Amino acid sequence: MEFTYYNPKSMQALVDTLQALQNYVILAGGTDLLVKMKEKLLRPMPQAVVDINGIEALREIREEGNSIMIGALVSHNELTKSALINKKAVVLAEAAELVGSPQIRNRGTVGGNICNASPAADTVPALLALGARVKVSYQDGFLEMPLAEVFKGPGRTCLAPGQFISCIKVNSLQADEGAAFLKFGKRKALAIAMINCAVWLKLDGDVISDVRIAFGSVAPTPIRLYELEKWLQGKPATSAVFAEAGLEAAQLIKPIDDIRCKASYRTRLARVIVYRSLVAAAERAQMRCSCE
Repeated sequence: MEFTYYNPKSMQALVDTLQALQNYVILAGGTDLLVKMKEKLLRPMPQAVVDINGIEALREIREEGNSIMIGALVSHNELTKSALINKKAVVLAEAAELVGSPQIRNRGTVGGNICNASPAADTVPALLALGARVKVSYQDGFLEMPLAEVFKGPGRTCLAPGQFISCIKVNSLQADEGAAFLKFGKRKALAIAMINCAVWLKLDGDVISDVRIAFGSVAPTPIRLYELEKWLQGKPATSAVFAEAGLEAAQLIKPIDDIRCKASYRTRLARVIVYRSLVAAAERAQMRCSCE
């Protein structure tokens, strides 16, 4: 396997490098990319590898108003340890903590988890639940889009040649809001999700005024259940409503059979995981209200 190696040290250098190349891959953590290259699973095989690890601007986590800006090179381990993430976007820290092994979490990045476009990615449902938007940079500047619009299928994104994700923006949790992430796998660690789910909700007293529900491993891409979100708005935050929401979720997803489990089992799990996620998110919202 032969390729040309590039190692830009700034955003502008990265833009210039990508503009001059045709068949390339971007190396961030490399936890998936290097395996695919070694096993010759990429078609076509890249003629160039662009290592972006020297660009410090892509490693920032900072707060801007009611949003948190996360650089594409921030690792899963850095998400779990960030005081800001744990205080104002804890659901993302919880999801990142369940990614792979300690070695994978130290190397793997949030931008790489998005661009790998796995339907089973753990951080992506949490990001979707937090209303994530991504900043896509390229030669002529940048554009911002909802995270959900990035995914086009398993392993496929909307990114055109020369474009790359430089930053992810998520909403920070407010006093009347709560979020939760849950994952079912064949074991407690080092497991690809059979199903995962993240929920964010906003309470007005005991009533759900707004909600986002995101799933992984139940469709060709990570998804939001917009119909279920609309159904929940205005309803009381009770166990009975949450149980009914689980039943509704099971009707909305379209899972498949694969090596991890049957589609029918995923459908049954969806009922449980939605119920538990909604209960946890509501309890956290109520706790935040009482603490403010």
